[in-house]
Amino acid sequence: MRWSPGEGYLWRPAPQADGFSTKDLDVEVDVAIIGTGPGGAAAARALSDVGVRVLLLEEGPPEERFRPNQGSVMRHHMQEGGAMVATGRAFMPIAAGRGVGGGTLINSAIAWRCPDAVLDSWGPLLDDQRFSAANMRAVYDWLWEYLGIWDTLPAIAGENSDIVVRGTRAVGFEGGYLARYTPRCVGCGTCFYGCSTGGKSSTNHNFLAEASSNGARIQADTKVEDFLVSGRRIVGVTGRMFHPDTHEAGGRVKVRAGRVIVAAGGIGTPRFLHGTSVDLGPAVGKGFHTHPGSAVFGVCKHEVNWWKGATQGAYFHPPDMPGVLPHSSSLPPEVALLGLAPLGIAAPEGLALIPHLAGLLVMISDYSSGTVGRWPDGRAKLSYDFQDADVERVKGGMVASAKVLLAGGADWLYTPVAGVGRVHTPEELEAKLATRTIRDFTLYASHPMSSCRMGTDPATSVIRPDGRAHGYEGLYLADSSIFPTSLGVNPSITTMATATILAQGIAQLG
Repeated sequence: MRWSPGEGYLWRPAPQADGFSTKDLDVEVDVAIIGTGPGGAAAARALSDVGVRVLLLEEGPPEERFRPNQGSVMRHHMQEGGAMVATGRAFMPIAAGRGVGGGTLINSAIAWRCPDAVLDSWGPLLDDQRFSAANMRAVYDWLWEYLGIWDTLPAIAGENSDIVVRGTRAVGFEGGYLARYTPRCVGCGTCFYGCSTGGKSSTNHNFLAEASSNGARIQADTKVEDFLVSGRRIVGVTGRMFHPDTHEAGGRVKVRAGRVIVAAGGIGTPRFLHGTSVDLGPAVGKGFHTHPGSAVFGVCKHEVNWWKGATQGAYFHPPDMPGVLPHSSSLPPEVALLGLAPLGIAAPEGLALIPHLAGLLVMISDYSSGTVGRWPDGRAKLSYDFQDADVERVKGGMVASAKVLLAGGADWLYTPVAGVGRVHTPEELEAKLATRTIRDFTLYASHPMSSCRMGTDPATSVIRPDGRAHGYEGLYLADSSIFPTSLGVNPSITTMATATILAQGIAQLG
């Protein structure tokens, strides 16, 4: 069955996925896909729609395990329990999702088209125009309709986003309410825990639902460990099931497939590839981007209650700062309380302060980059080298954010930067930030990408522009790891778009 986007956005109950079992699984399909996030799910839909037999393999649990607390989501729906940290000039936590739906289960569903200039810069790098702005436009248009993307409605935006919109308009910056793939959003503010209302178009409610209706099968609670290889051709994968709570080893998994697509994400894909018997060259895990940044928080006399309303519902573009993208964000109260402690704000004061906070994340399109490796125990080994120019761009975005928050209704500000403390004007913040180094910043990132890039040279890229791995046939990648550059905007929609194009090409091969 195929659903036409012309009939309205697609939202269906999540498909039935198989989970942990002590019985071995031995199957044969046309295409095996590792990962069920934006890349894997989009590829599964495109392939299953034309009759390709698809099996998706997912390390996380088979269904959403929604609980309104941060500990639960870290345990069940974040890779490595939410404890991944990149080292380098500073420590930077990096988040990535897991479960049937991948990162779309616990993100804010922000929808951005990759800027035309970025897409068009890929053409010379790839010697291929399939991802040019002109060619991507139709896929983006289709996704907007298919996922039910529209700007956050003021009625459900919440005061946190309203402050940003008011401030943006007052200072004359470009910006407003964010587009999100949340067509049935009620503004409950729990996106980071999962969506309990069915308001978000996470991939389990559209791509995977459609793929399942077309015969695709999903096997969750499964860690894929290696490829099956015949000469220079990948002919399947092997792995094992693990209990999601006890981590007990279960049945072995063997999947023979005409083609294998790895779509485990910007960290998951290179981490997996580093642990297999297949050598895809020196570029695996290199050139890692992740849109790093920090934050500015405004303290208001009135209650904001930033956990109510859209979790990330507003943004602005600071003038003359390309690639700097501040957008509103809320933190779960328990996480906010922990974040206040390093600033010298004790728990009693913090509890009184939290309802009055408004927040802006300052995200940058990074010139800096890092690597994704693999520790002997299988965890991701992450490094990231901040360039001074990127540190200055973060600082500039924070000063612009201070202007917006103060103009929108905040009375004073604080930032998670050592030595800054409470500030009352953008000028005061700028002066205090001037002497701060990257080691003073509390950093965060959740957009891992570009770690297994597309390209023409096997020395600097892992796959060709059609998604095929250099040096092997039958193996493809289709997730954010393949981007040749940093996007500068939230990557989930572009991941869906590129995976759709690559999967359509695979389907044409028969």
